[in-house]
Amino acid sequence: MVLSSAIFLFVFFPAAFAVYHVVPGIKGKNVVLLAFGLVFYAFGGLWSVPLLALSVLVNWLCGRALARAEAKRARRALVTAAVGFNVALIAVFKYADFAVANLNALLGTAIPLPGIPLPLGVSFFTFTAMSYVIEVYRKPANAAKGFLETALYISFFPAIVSGPIVPWRQAAPQLRERTHTPEATARGIRRFIVGLSKKLLIADVVGRMVDGLFAAGAVDARIAWLGAAGYAVQILFDFSGYTDMALGVGQVFGFTLPENFDRPYTALGLTDFWKRWHMSLTGWFRNYLYMPIVMSRPQQRLYKKWAARYGRPKANKLAILIPMAAVWMLTGLWHGAAWSFVLWGLWQGLFCALEGVGIIRTDGLKKTAGGRLVLRLYTAAVILVGDVLFRAGSLSRAGTMLAAMFTGWRFSPACTLQLQLACTPMAVCALVLGGVLSLLPGSVQQRLAETRWAQPAGYALSLALLALCVASMAQSGFVPFIYQQF
Repeated sequence: MVLSSAIFLFVFFPAAFAVYHVVPGIKGKNVVLLAFGLVFYAFGGLWSVPLLALSVLVNWLCGRALARAEAKRARRALVTAAVGFNVALIAVFKYADFAVANLNALLGTAIPLPGIPLPLGVSFFTFTAMSYVIEVYRKPANAAKGFLETALYISFFPAIVSGPIVPWRQAAPQLRERTHTPEATARGIRRFIVGLSKKLLIADVVGRMVDGLFAAGAVDARIAWLGAAGYAVQILFDFSGYTDMALGVGQVFGFTLPENFDRPYTALGLTDFWKRWHMSLTGWFRNYLYMPIVMSRPQQRLYKKWAARYGRPKANKLAILIPMAAVWMLTGLWHGAAWSFVLWGLWQGLFCALEGVGIIRTDGLKKTAGGRLVLRLYTAAVILVGDVLFRAGSLSRAGTMLAAMFTGWRFSPACTLQLQLACTPMAVCALVLGGVLSLLPGSVQQRLAETRWAQPAGYALSLALLALCVASMAQSGFVPFIYQQF
């Protein structure tokens, strides 16, 4: 079951909402959410529920021990063990086949692949769990008041499949006290419908076109660039649609979850883009990986050597390279067990590093209209090339598509036929609409939101969109969320 399924919309969510509001007291309501969360997760594979339960239990015990331990060495050992357990959980279930396949290729062996199935949302709930134990390590007073709080935090059903990754320090107060108002419930339902519409009416429609273009036997520049642009629209509306649904459901139950997107395709540079795209993951890596590496003793010793040799300004630029390389390689691996994902991560990191050390000077370009146009074109080109690596599924297919993007200017009848088959009128309309909405300036959105008729029109439009979504559910097959595989 996922948030965009009919069973969630017409059975699960109404039942959870009704029981939640009948049961009194915050602890009782938390029990209801935990119980419904386990049912929700079990729909993704009953076998993976014990794994989720094990994660909750181990991280709760480690957090409890961290809150009580006083010796610095003992606390370091505990947090290391907790983080090691969570990393091992991801490594075994997500990367075992990848590791064995590469070992076979390197050594010429024929070790059978483990074939371990991937638990639903394993990357998201393990990162959530690590946020808990790290926050308790940093400040023991942050520990959960009981097992129920930890269990609900890690298994909260709107966010367990595809995030957002909620920091423990933000979630803890809401687990203990929150308010419910009809206005908040109405806003939450409206936001859920907006997210559902993004998924069913834009992402899934454009996705069928993208599937055809990426599977095309003959590829030219038209297919490659349109496939990349289509996937950029698909993944934005698929993932931001899920986030809207998760935030909307959370709001109905009194929770404020962190925003995950801030008009990323209006970014001026890659650094700006990653401040706007999947912000909860970017924040997680910054808080729990990048900054600890920057502040580590080996990194500080290197910085002092560089400062003595090259001066502090140059040392400040060099100091970002090692933590940035680590973050972006792991970001690529987090997204998938394939070298194409690793290369995608390093591609993103390369341009963030070039901007960070000042080789690509974005600040000066932002000051003029012409400079901003150059930045937008540069950002779009880097993102689209990266999207090919992300979507292709293999390095060989990515190479074919990338080669066609820059050299495939001889248009054959076979490629023209592929375009005609993939580009249905509905797909083209969804692509254009998605492109316009994704590039809409924030000032325009703000002016529309401030008009007198914005609120009643918004609710009326939501009802119309819901009707269209229900019709889409009836006519189309189920399409899983892209980030569900992670």
